Amino acid sequence: MKKVFRFRWTSLLFYIALCVIIAAGLIAVIVVQPPVRQWLADFENSYEMYDPKNQIQSIFDEYFSSPDVDKLLSMSEDRPTYSAPDTYEDAVKRYAEKINGKTMTYGYLVGTDQKVINVKADGKVVARFSVKETDTKEYNAFIFKLSRPVYELDKVNLFFDKPTESVSVMLPERYTAYAGEVELGDEYVVSAGIKDDERETVPDGAFLFTYKVCSIFGLYNKPVITVKDRDGNDVILDYDEEKNLYSCKYEYSEELKAEYSEYVLKALEQYAIYMQNDARFKTVAPYYDPDTQLYRDIYENPGSFVMEHDGFNFQKEETSEFFDYKEVISCRVKFEHHLTRKNREDYIDRIDTTIYLRKVDGEYKIFYQVSH
Repeated sequence: MKKVFRFRWTSLLFYIALCVIIAAGLIAVIVVQPPVRQWLADFENSYEMYDPKNQIQSIFDEYFSSPDVDKLLSMSEDRPTYSAPDTYEDAVKRYAEKINGKTMTYGYLVGTDQKVINVKADGKVVARFSVKETDTKEYNAFIFKLSRPVYELDKVNLFFDKPTESVSVMLPERYTAYAGEVELGDEYVVSAGIKDDERETVPDGAFLFTYKVCSIFGLYNKPVITVKDRDGNDVILDYDEEKNLYSCKYEYSEELKAEYSEYVLKALEQYAIYMQNDARFKTVAPYYDPDTQLYRDIYENPGSFVMEHDGFNFQKEETSEFFDYKEVISCRVKFEHHLTRKNREDYIDRIDTTIYLRKVDGEYKIFYQVSH
C-alpha cells in the first residue's frame, strides 16, 4: 500500500528549533572567539614572563646589560679595598674600566639551583648576583591550576681587583717619608732602631745614626716616594729594584767641612803637639770647652806617652764626616804625626779621632772626643 506524505506541525517545530540552536551556536562562537584568543595570548605572555629564566634575564638586563657603576656600588655588599695614597675614587675608576664598553653576559653558578648568577664582561667574571622568591603567581587554565615563583634581586657582589703592590723605604729615624702626599707616620713603621754606626756612644746633644723602615701594602700602583730631612729639605733616594726598597742615609755637611776643616785640623794637631811635650797647654786650651772633664784631663795629663824625638811633622791630613746635630757638630780628623830623630826612622803616631763641638761664647769648642 502506497504511503502518503502528511505535513505535521510537530516536525516543523523541531526543525525550526534545530536551526535556531545551530544559528545560536555559530553566533556564540563568532562573538566569543576574540576574548578567547586574547585570554590565551595574555595567559601565554604572563606565563612566559614568570618563567624563572626570563625573570633572571630581566633582572640582568635592568642592572647589568648597560651597568651604572654608581648604582651597582650602592647595592654591592662588597667595597673596594685600598690604602693611601690610593683613593676610593681610584678603586671605583679601576672597576669601571673593567665593565664599561664590554660585552656583558651571565651564567648560573653550579650547585645553586639557578639562583646565583655570575656576571661576565668580555668573558671575565666581574660580579655576582642572587635572586630570591618573594611570591607565587597562580593561574587557572580551565580545570587545571598552575603556578610560577616570583623572583626579585636579592644580593649584588662586585668583584674588585685586589691591590697587590707594595713599597718600602729605609730612612734615618729623624727623617720623614711620604708616599705621594701621605706622610708615613708611626703606623707605617715595620722596623726601627736599625744601627748603621760604628760608634757605641755619643755625648749629650748628639745621636747615633739609626734607621727605620716604612712599608705600605695593598696598593694598586706604586706611589712616588719622597723623604725630607730634619730641616724639611728633599733627600736623594736610592732604589733597589730587587728588594723593592728605597733608601737614604744621614747626609754629612759639605758646608761645615768647608768652613771648619782647617780649624779642627789645627785643634787636633795642637793637641798632638802638646801631648808630646812640644807646646804648652795655652796652645791647645783655646780649642776646648773649659767646663768639661775632657779639658781638665788634657790639662792634668800632659806628656803621658812622649816618644824621644828632636822634630816632628804632619802627613796625610784628612777631615770628614761633618754632621750638624743643631746644638752640636761632629767630624772625624785623621793624620800621621811623624816624630823624627836623627839617624832613626820616624815614629808615626796615627791619629783617627771623632770630635764633638758646641758653641761657647759664640765659638765652637771641643767638649768630647773618641779615638778609633
